[in-house]
Amino acid sequence: MTLLLRFIRLSVCILCVSSAAVAGTEKILPAPAVEPLELRVAVSSDGHAAYFVRLLEESLKSIHQPYRLHYVKDVPARRMWWMLNKGDINLFYGMQSKEKDSNEQIVRVRNALTNGLIGQRVFLIRQADTEPFARVHSVGDLKRTKMIAGFGAGWGDAKVWRKTGLPLYEHTGPWGTIYAMVAAGNRHVDYLPRGVIEVIEEARLHPELAVEQNLVVDYRADFAFYLAASSARYRPIIERALRDAEASGLKARLIDEAFGADIKALGLDRRTRLHLAATPD
Repeated sequence: MTLLLRFIRLSVCILCVSSAAVAGTEKILPAPAVEPLELRVAVSSDGHAAYFVRLLEESLKSIHQPYRLHYVKDVPARRMWWMLNKGDINLFYGMQSKEKDSNEQIVRVRNALTNGLIGQRVFLIRQADTEPFARVHSVGDLKRTKMIAGFGAGWGDAKVWRKTGLPLYEHTGPWGTIYAMVAAGNRHVDYLPRGVIEVIEEARLHPELAVEQNLVVDYRADFAFYLAASSARYRPIIERALRDAEASGLKARLIDEAFGADIKALGLDRRTRLHLAATPD
């Protein structure tokens, strides 16, 4: 009996040693590598793209998604959209519209990038025109001033003004020349509506113009990222990253860091708010 017990114990020990040896030879396989997003992004050097690029990068980092960004800079907006359609770039941001959304060559990333702030508009005007705008208390009053808004050709804002019946001019040349046209006072353009996230910085760059102090015009609009159709597989990843940024408060923080001080300086609560029912679609 004693010999039998010793044999059993010895067998168990051998089995344990063998199991340990086998276990020691097992390989722990690394987790599969996550494919980095290869993004060719159109941006401008005037600072307008800074928030959108930062939101994209920080959101992807927050979900630990590798990416590589390649910038295409300072191409006119119309050409950037053409390049996106052709797949020469694969990501751009712009005003969301039904026209873009129905284009089979591009894919909208479903997220309102400014939380509606771009649809709140304050005017850049000539200092001499302060008084006419100060007397405006309704959309009808704004129409009666016969002041003409300036826009770049094809802008969604121009569609809003046209649908509302407000006088406007669409400039087919480089849109940046509209600032000088407003300042000149003899080019049939009286004011330039700009988003509340843009207008203060643009006033700094164009001291010949003034920020109008009485009005804020609002309508339903926002920017969205658009992908080339060839990169449509990136959409669910970027959408998840942006949702995570909203849930964590990251997006709100980036908006505040980029625009909070300027928006506060505009004093939106004390302004007469003109709501336009039209949209950029």
